[in-house]
Amino acid sequence: MTDPTGRCTLVYNGEIYNYRRLRAELVAAGVPLRTDGDSEAILQGYLRWGEEVLDRLEGMYAFVIVDRERGVAVAARDPFGIKPLYLLRRGRLVALASEMRPFARLVSPEPDPEALAELLTFSWAAGRLSNLKGIERVPGGTVLTISLGDGGLRERRFCDPLETLASARSVSEQEAGERVHAALRASVKDHLASDVGYTIQLSGGVDSSLVAGLVKEAMPDRLVTFGINLGDYEHDEEPCRRMVVESFGLDHREVRITGADYGDALPRAVRHMEGPTPHGGCVCLMLLCDRIRQVSKVVLTGEGADEFFGGYERYARWPRLMWKERIAHALPARLWPDRGRLAGLRRLAGRDAAAYASLYREPEPLWRMFPNLIPKPGAREAASARFGGFLERLFACDQSAYLESLLIRQDKMSMAASVEARVPYVHLPLARVVNAISPRMRAPGGETKPMLKRVARGYLPDALIDRRKVGLRLPYDRWLADETALGRYLDDLTAANSRLAGYGEPGRIRRAVDAFRAGEARLSWILLRLVGIETWLRGLAAPAQLASGPPPARMEDRQAVAKG
Repeated sequence: MTDPTGRCTLVYNGEIYNYRRLRAELVAAGVPLRTDGDSEAILQGYLRWGEEVLDRLEGMYAFVIVDRERGVAVAARDPFGIKPLYLLRRGRLVALASEMRPFARLVSPEPDPEALAELLTFSWAAGRLSNLKGIERVPGGTVLTISLGDGGLRERRFCDPLETLASARSVSEQEAGERVHAALRASVKDHLASDVGYTIQLSGGVDSSLVAGLVKEAMPDRLVTFGINLGDYEHDEEPCRRMVVESFGLDHREVRITGADYGDALPRAVRHMEGPTPHGGCVCLMLLCDRIRQVSKVVLTGEGADEFFGGYERYARWPRLMWKERIAHALPARLWPDRGRLAGLRRLAGRDAAAYASLYREPEPLWRMFPNLIPKPGAREAASARFGGFLERLFACDQSAYLESLLIRQDKMSMAASVEARVPYVHLPLARVVNAISPRMRAPGGETKPMLKRVARGYLPDALIDRRKVGLRLPYDRWLADETALGRYLDDLTAANSRLAGYGEPGRIRRAVDAFRAGEARLSWILLRLVGIETWLRGLAAPAQLASGPPPARMEDRQAVAKG
């Protein structure tokens, strides 16, 4: 969009939820507006307030404004990094894009070993690491001012969400609950602004189910929801979704995904992710959005609740993690055994336990396969170092590195199907309220997200709230053992042209594959990680055309109509 004077041109990706309020301010100030959307609110807001418009925006966005009068381009990314933005610099040339693929016109894609080390251990390269050499991921809440003359670049952090963690103050549980409830209602209402309707990704957990309840409270009209169905798998959450569907009278559709569907779609998901999938559910989310787009181009999700309210198991046992870190730091790493019950202390010796708390498995087997790809301290440790208390450090790591992996996953997988995913739990006005509440009140230890669950009891059945958190757990061991599913990719790891073999010890990789095929199912998580990375590396070596079109024909779409 270019303004009528021709001074500025905007290239923009995202959604501004308070754009109507901004438009009203602009109109009151005498600014003539030509459209009804949010793009012009950004453009005219910049012309009136300059870069201070960023302090007024509430939403998810990545944009560039070319200001011919000032002779600069101004680029910005939303505070939490919901929308991606990448930067490439080569001499006087500065290139920006919301995906890295266009940069292939300028440079050949080459894996970044520093990023590869984090991908291997954490499944996600945090901070500025983009996965590729020479390309940076612009941090959330950052504005770049680039000279159109010589390419000179200035960077400024206009919003740092972690600063809200330092604002915690003491309030009663009742007052805290009331504030959170009001802020959640307001956030969901903001996220319902849509000209094309909306749907909800319903997992069967508390977070997305509460979103459904808040949406029905705000808009009691017909609400369409979608869930991932894994058939007879013991961890499928369809019974939990059914409770929510019946409680709210939802128009719900179950999208069946098989191991073969997953295997077929993995390369496409990796291409869109522009790296190995950081969470196994990426492929399922993409296939789910393939179906959602037939109903609506907007979907609300439950991402982000765990990072703000303490929803992971690590928040139930954070005091134990804190003490393990203190004990581990009492001795050098070489003095702790690398086998048995004390092996975990060896890993933490000299390392930040808050930065490594998101790991569900000990990474030593991967480090033995790839001894040159052990992560160095990076963005996780930098976020943790800003805070003194262990719990605050845990929240800081999750609200920066771990949360961004979920947000980028959600954005890239939904946009692969041309669907816009919205995350009402990740909203700056809500974060200011939640992070102002004592971390110990949100995560006292021994339980997960008690504060959010108290709010949810006004909407959801106790049986749903009190059950053990499952998440999107998939039958990876079964699918890896199936040659029609993920098993088809195991040979890539041991082939003569294996890309990963060049980074590690091929003998260990081959032994892991052979042991799994011989029945050692416990190795499935390692092989899943390696398959994802290998698939990505092969895609870099031989770029494929972007997959498009309908999902695999074998996918079953079954509609469950709620009663009442």
